[in-house]
Amino acid sequence: MGQRYGISIGNILHPTDFSRGSDVAFAHALRLAVGAHGKLEILHVEREQTRAQWDSYPSVRTTLSRWKLLPSDAKRSDVADLGVHISKSACKGQEPLAGVLEHLEHRGADLVVMATHQREGLARLLHSSLAESVSNQSDAAALFVPYGVDGFVNVETGHVSLNRILVPIDATPDPQPVIDAVSDLVTAIAQDDVEVRLLHIGDPSGMPAPTLPVNEKCHWKWESAVGSVVDAICEDAVQNEVDLIAMTTNGRDGFLDALRGSTTERVLQKAGCPVLSVHAAGR
Repeated sequence: MGQRYGISIGNILHPTDFSRGSDVAFAHALRLAVGAHGKLEILHVEREQTRAQWDSYPSVRTTLSRWKLLPSDAKRSDVADLGVHISKSACKGQEPLAGVLEHLEHRGADLVVMATHQREGLARLLHSSLAESVSNQSDAAALFVPYGVDGFVNVETGHVSLNRILVPIDATPDPQPVIDAVSDLVTAIAQDDVEVRLLHIGDPSGMPAPTLPVNEKCHWKWESAVGSVVDAICEDAVQNEVDLIAMTTNGRDGFLDALRGSTTERVLQKAGCPVLSVHAAGR
């Protein structure tokens, strides 16, 4: 058996500017933290506000109560009893990108969960601020939840609908990290069995042979396609109604790689579901 990579989702960072639609990304971050019995830090990033207006953001306890994971009169200590630690912080007097990267540098995170859209919210603020000098500073994986997309976590009930995952694979970058990560994600939060579609685009002779983790919830399915990589990925996602696209990020581009013109970015611009980006091994 080859080396196993995977990712930890025990330490999650959720940057937010409190913009409309960010509650969906928040629900994903919270549900993942609960499923992993981990830590969730909500980081407010808004250059125009000197003080975070937390009253305008969804309450963790109210949300968990609505999901029937806590009683309606839950106390703060009840959240900890679920095995999850919640903290809140804010970037003060900083550009959003600088604040997020500074947080990652000093406090770290395994997974960054954020809402994204070409012209709205946090992605709009970050997009114009990407700089070569800071793009290599993060090793965190990233889960991007496009604005207007419901995703696989129901905001009202907390129910996870993760029935089908699409994993585009090729010899380069090595698909093993993202395959292991998908298995870990399914173990943490999937409530039913999951079909994992391993899609290779191009000459069948170039299809890699990764090690498939033994996971009773994962049903691995090999698929192939021809044509444009981005188009083939997006078409498969639509035709098969996938709930998540998971991709390996090549190179030392940090969690913002998906906003830098890569294949991941182009898929993200078209995706009708969340996109998970995981770093290639040996970066």
